[in-house]
Amino acid sequence: MLIVSNGTQVEPILETNYEKSEELNGALRISFNSFLHEKNPGHPLLDFETIIEDEDGHEYVVKDFGGDTISKKATAVHIYFSLADNFKYDIYGGTRTFDDFMSFVLAGTGWTFINKDVDGYQLLPNFGEANLIVLIEQLCAAFNCERQILPGKVLRFTKKIGSDNDIQFRYRHNIETLSYSVNTANLKTQIRGYGAEGIDITYTSPLANSSRIGIRIAEPIHDEKIESVEEMTTRLASELPAAPETNIKVKVTTVDGNVGDMVWLIHEDLELEYQTRILSKKTKRDYSNSEVEVGNTQAKSIVDALLNQYATINANDKRYRSKFEQTNDRIDLEVEEIGVSIAAINIRADKITQSVTDLNKNLSSRITQTATEIRSEVTAQVTTINNNIQTVRNDVSIVSQTASQIQSTVTSQQTQISGLDTRINNAESSITQQAYQIESKVSVTDFTGNTVVSKINQNATTISIHASKINLIGAVNVLSDITGNLGTINTGTLNSVNINSANIRINEDVYIGNTLQIGPSWADNSPKLIRFGNATGGYISHRGDVIDLSAMYGVTINGSPALTGNWEGMSLNWNGQTGALGRLYIRINGTDRGYIKLDQ
Repeated sequence: MLIVSNGTQVEPILETNYEKSEELNGALRISFNSFLHEKNPGHPLLDFETIIEDEDGHEYVVKDFGGDTISKKATAVHIYFSLADNFKYDIYGGTRTFDDFMSFVLAGTGWTFINKDVDGYQLLPNFGEANLIVLIEQLCAAFNCERQILPGKVLRFTKKIGSDNDIQFRYRHNIETLSYSVNTANLKTQIRGYGAEGIDITYTSPLANSSRIGIRIAEPIHDEKIESVEEMTTRLASELPAAPETNIKVKVTTVDGNVGDMVWLIHEDLELEYQTRILSKKTKRDYSNSEVEVGNTQAKSIVDALLNQYATINANDKRYRSKFEQTNDRIDLEVEEIGVSIAAINIRADKITQSVTDLNKNLSSRITQTATEIRSEVTAQVTTINNNIQTVRNDVSIVSQTASQIQSTVTSQQTQISGLDTRINNAESSITQQAYQIESKVSVTDFTGNTVVSKINQNATTISIHASKINLIGAVNVLSDITGNLGTINTGTLNSVNINSANIRINEDVYIGNTLQIGPSWADNSPKLIRFGNATGGYISHRGDVIDLSAMYGVTINGSPALTGNWEGMSLNWNGQTGALGRLYIRINGTDRGYIKLDQ
């Protein structure tokens, strides 16, 4: 007897034409008719989406309903399949146990599960984002197990449901009729597998020995988790069928056994005698016209429809999606906002890489870390089109850090394409820091291909500046010798020069602006020109121990004339000894006006 529940009302219902269908890992449903009668109190309650409970405690939901004024016809599917109406938006991927995954799937549903013998870990990338029925079927496929629905919202999982009790279905005993089909369209007999450590195995099924079948090659298997030849061989053998797809339907007088049980199928006229499994069964109250389906395959079921639904959902564009992949040597994680941005982390035994990309703005950043280096990089790309001139600009900044060096680099590259030509220019600046040296560099390559470079190199003893132009703005103090070929020094107004030294030696021509020139040597006795501004101030010459200033004119001290033409009474007196320090005195009319301390 069935029990019908409609809201808070619960009544027994008297049914006719009752049939129960059950499939291995598939549908569990009932169908029946009901008639209006005073002794059938559940009839008025029967309607679509009402709950029906059978004698075993299984609950069903009416999904297909119809009737007239005196009768109703209903087909009800087990409430387990209502889990297809629940959707897991979350992602729970990674390497986990069956119990971990199943607890995630059934959380908050009121359903519980029993795990009989499903053990080990499996990697399921991106697990989630589907209805619960699809997720459960994915788990059964991944862990190679089967599902059994129990009363009370309980699921039982085991490697293989059913038992082996030597039950027989035998023609002229409990078989009325028998029909069968064999399908070899998808039959494969050979497969190749690639595993870790260079494993490369080809497995051939015994079915290949049949002259009507032969070698039929399947898609290869790539699984870096497999590390032995024996494990790979077992895996490959499980991928190929032991026999062609067969499907046999028998009408029986009595239905012994449950779905999943091993049974013997015997039909002497067809020379059939082998052990197979019950794939599905349909039973009636009086067992008349009951049907059992046995073999190694079965017709499409409600689960296939749900899987198709999942495929349709996957085809739809989602705002966000994430990916998780793991092998023995790597872990990849990725989160994407569709068409907007992508963030990814790639973990290897010798390297970790993080990246973020803005797809709309063509911006990206990347950090790469190894045992010896940390490298960060930011990239921007901008493309503009104005007046049929396309300009593409790529900017990259990089910071590289090792135990012995830190280097930062900024690069800008611009490509301009017009109807006449293509122009490319590049600019780059870098700073390299080491324990013993710091170097900064700026280089520019323009449209013509010319490259200009400036560089500063500093170590513990020396600072080198290389550039086509060096501008010193502000007060400049030089606290040591300036040596080398100085070339020409061009300056503005020279307001003051203080020389605090006991010795003044002029060995080369010296120019201060264009105002002062002193000859390279006094040994040739030739006059040397002294210039002040653009005016000639006179000549200075050397004769033995005497410096002749007689030709000097226009020299003033504190605004008063110091030398005017050939000044009578002016003389130079030397008080030193040969090879010793001394003073050269300037005397006018016997009075010392000053001296120059010289090293003869």
